Amino acid sequence: MKYIGKKILTMLLTLLLVSFLVFLCFTVIPGDPAVAKLGTDATPEGIEMLREEMGLNRPFFVRYADWLFSMLRGDLGRSYSYEKTVGELLADKIPITAAMSLMSMVWIVLTSIPLGLYAARHEGGAIDRAIYALDQVLMAVPAFFAGILITLVFGIAFRLFVPGGYVSYNKDLGGFLYYMIFPSLSIALPKAAMTVKLLRSALIGEKKQDYARTAYSRGNSTKGVLYRHLLKNAMLPLITFLGMSFTDIMAGSIVVEQVFGIPGIGRILLTSISQRDYPVVMGVIVGLASVVILVNGLVDILYQLLDPRIRIGGK
Repeated sequence: MKYIGKKILTMLLTLLLVSFLVFLCFTVIPGDPAVAKLGTDATPEGIEMLREEMGLNRPFFVRYADWLFSMLRGDLGRSYSYEKTVGELLADKIPITAAMSLMSMVWIVLTSIPLGLYAARHEGGAIDRAIYALDQVLMAVPAFFAGILITLVFGIAFRLFVPGGYVSYNKDLGGFLYYMIFPSLSIALPKAAMTVKLLRSALIGEKKQDYARTAYSRGNSTKGVLYRHLLKNAMLPLITFLGMSFTDIMAGSIVVEQVFGIPGIGRILLTSISQRDYPVVMGVIVGLASVVILVNGLVDILYQLLDPRIRIGGK
């Protein structure tokens, strides 16, 4: 409990620092939201009046403190362009990106762990070499390019879905989940290939340890040693990688959403950046940073639960 308390405190301090840096960056970068809202024909007087109305003329630390305490209350501010609160804008977008990211993780876990186990068990075999060659190819393919290939093959050639024909989860949940299969697959492919390679290498490394040889000498089968002894230790680096992969998936989904025409967080983020709609951009960035920090914290806690040596060292 002491370790978890320290971890939570560290996470909160990290999130505070991230929020400060985000607010600072959008204060010093070129561009005036008032000018972006009024257009190029705006008069200096009109710009000054709008800046006063938007609170942009107040001191930096006053604006940051007001934004921070509002955010802690659940108020992310009001969009400059859409005349809505940031919370209202993101309420419909978060489930879309979250569903696609979670489905990508499901693809990764369901495909990479069985393949990694099989490749490690049949090290040096023909299928192991084929899996290794396929991994090398898939790891080199960016998610957005995989999305283009999936659209060409499954959307245009086989007509399994309509490219750009997004189905809202509010209207048809089944249709929404079916459409999410293809963008989530494009995100998962390179990460799944990396996971297979990592798990295979970890398992092969564990097979060379003394405890593995002892397990074999006691008459355990190859399958029994692999599942009962090696897999648990090989999962430690895999958990770290999966945690990092989830944060990469959240970021990578921004580009993939554009490929498949999905109105998720990525679309509104890119639109808000071009329109200097900083409350929306800051809300999205701080939200993504919160997910990253939370996932990393959970990975550290899982390490504590899976490896007794870490628990002893943390006392």
